[in-house]
Amino acid sequence: MLAVLLQAALELSGVVLGPSGKPLPGAQVEVAGRRTQADAKGAFTLALNAPGPVEVRISAPGMEAQTRSGRPGEALLVMLAPAVQGTVVEVVEGSGYSSQEGNTSTLSRMEIYTTPGAAADVMQAAKGLPGVSNASEGAELFVRGGKPEEVGIWLNGGRLARPFHHPSTQGGIFSAVDTALVTRVDFVPGAFSARYGDALSAVLDISTDQTTPVASNTLLITIPTQGFAAERPLGEGLLRASVRRSDTVLLDKWYGLAQTFQESPLSHDAQLSWQQPLLGGRLIATGLYSQDHLATEVTIANLKDTYHNHSDTRFGGLQWAGTVFGQAGLTLAASQSQSHIYWTFNQWGIDQREQSRSARAELTLPLGDRLTLEGGGDLDRTHVDPQGEVPFNLANWNPAAAARTFAYGFDATRTGTYLTARLLLSPSWGLSVGGRQDHYALERETTRDLRATLSCLIREGMTFRLAGGTFHQAPLLTQVDPHAGNPNLKIMRATHALASLDAAWKGSVDWNLRLEVYRKDYDNLVVQDPLLRFVSSGRGYAQGADLLLKAALPGWRGWVGYGYLDTRRKEDLQTTLGPAPTSVPHNLTAVTSHTLAQGWELAGTFRYATGAPVTPVLGATANPGGGWDPVQGPHYSDNLPVYHRVDLRLTHLFSRWGGNWVVFGEVMNLLGRHNAASYSYTPDFSVRRVNESYFSRRILVAGLSLTW
Repeated sequence: MLAVLLQAALELSGVVLGPSGKPLPGAQVEVAGRRTQADAKGAFTLALNAPGPVEVRISAPGMEAQTRSGRPGEALLVMLAPAVQGTVVEVVEGSGYSSQEGNTSTLSRMEIYTTPGAAADVMQAAKGLPGVSNASEGAELFVRGGKPEEVGIWLNGGRLARPFHHPSTQGGIFSAVDTALVTRVDFVPGAFSARYGDALSAVLDISTDQTTPVASNTLLITIPTQGFAAERPLGEGLLRASVRRSDTVLLDKWYGLAQTFQESPLSHDAQLSWQQPLLGGRLIATGLYSQDHLATEVTIANLKDTYHNHSDTRFGGLQWAGTVFGQAGLTLAASQSQSHIYWTFNQWGIDQREQSRSARAELTLPLGDRLTLEGGGDLDRTHVDPQGEVPFNLANWNPAAAARTFAYGFDATRTGTYLTARLLLSPSWGLSVGGRQDHYALERETTRDLRATLSCLIREGMTFRLAGGTFHQAPLLTQVDPHAGNPNLKIMRATHALASLDAAWKGSVDWNLRLEVYRKDYDNLVVQDPLLRFVSSGRGYAQGADLLLKAALPGWRGWVGYGYLDTRRKEDLQTTLGPAPTSVPHNLTAVTSHTLAQGWELAGTFRYATGAPVTPVLGATANPGGGWDPVQGPHYSDNLPVYHRVDLRLTHLFSRWGGNWVVFGEVMNLLGRHNAASYSYTPDFSVRRVNESYFSRRILVAGLSLTW
């Protein structure tokens, strides 16, 4: 017995995982000249000479090596990230931005927290990336000329249908996902993997998988938001949870908005993540609940009245990742999302309940050192039950205007299969080729896509990629509604082509550069029709260039993102190829952060965007039922004024009284710029007014967080 106890006291053990939590067989583990390899499940044991803490180096081909502190008798859990910069090209799909450190272009969790004006919000921070338009101040993502519904959003392998607080006709304000639990964010604005189906423009994949279990507590107190997050290792598992509450009543009173709100915007959310080793792999259970409501006096188009909104979202998901057959990685995921949105505005309003279920099974099979196959299948099933009516023409909210009525529930189902082959042609060349097939039951249509990416490592730290393929997505459920829409609509299609250059070099200043040019062509877009309500006769294109430049030196770091966009669409009320509401040609974001002294940081953000297109109103005609109907000019032939905003934040970090403190003060819209969100009119359309955006005044926000 003594021998057994002595052996355990001198034995270091652990598990090595790769991207997405998959085991890394063959990973090298080294301590003071002693070496071992991880087995098929990523597990390892290494006998040592003496007890006590040791430095452990873990490495694997194509991964960034890590050095960790370990102790015999305590299991070590390590997740290695892909090594983008190196002497061997990384075989990937498309070109994206990741929070995983070591990638050429990154959006780290710390950057999400500290970017002025982003409100520590995943979606708001992502809006600063090239290719994302500042078409509004909401959290929804307009990517390369696409609408927000063209972006697929996943959370721990499950599709998240409505991830926003305060959804409305103008979009959501903030994400319902708490950044405190987010560990990885992958954003791919084009030519993404065949793994992802039913998305036309982009993918945002969020993970809360924590690989270093540590007991901790975090308390957040700001003027509008209060929250608490905790992590607790329980046996071999880890429980992570957070709760948040946001109430803008004080800000509304301070800045003269209280009189416009019958109910100030109030939101709650709670998030839970449980991780547990199971059957040789890792199980992640995720739960999310969010709720919000508001009542405010607004003018939409030509009608001034009180807008009431109440919404809630529930999400639950399970994901298991492990190995089978000795070397193949297997991932199984299932999720369910439920949402209820209720809003009223004068006689108009919608009461909609939606329930979505999704499942995925994926197998990754390495075949030698050069070829990896990844394939699987997925299923989405959605039930929608909308009740209510909205104006047929959203530019005319006259109570006597023609209405579109919803009063029926219906189902939509999609099943898909996919396969991707990643081939290392040589140390400098890599090729990824993938395809997927999807069947849409409601539309009775089967689609097939082929996608490919060719990567070339020009030199260490510099990679060139060519990528392209086809992508399909079903029209909005309200458009294929068998009663209020047209169930015979075709599945929309987009064809992507892009070329990108990633470069990094070090010197007195560390630089990272990404330059990308792209073209995207649309087919089967949905156009309104007087007889069939909707038809699939639309088309369009988007082309442009995105630039991201990051720099860092001791005491200072910053980045600049710029996107140029040229897009035209035949869609909705636009019956000929012309400007679209997403046509924002120029978008610029610049972020700088300077260390003033130990623990003190001053950061600023500048945002600029050309004004979003709008349809002008030239006059009005009397409606026989009362009120006035607009006489509109050419669709989207006018523009809102140019948008720009400066945000400034001062942060102080220090340790005291057994905890780590972060205290900050932030001025949003430092210059007090009155940015326009939309135009509205008097009831007879004779006078046009500017509806200012929510942050169109100088707003001071302060708060603190404590971690112990």
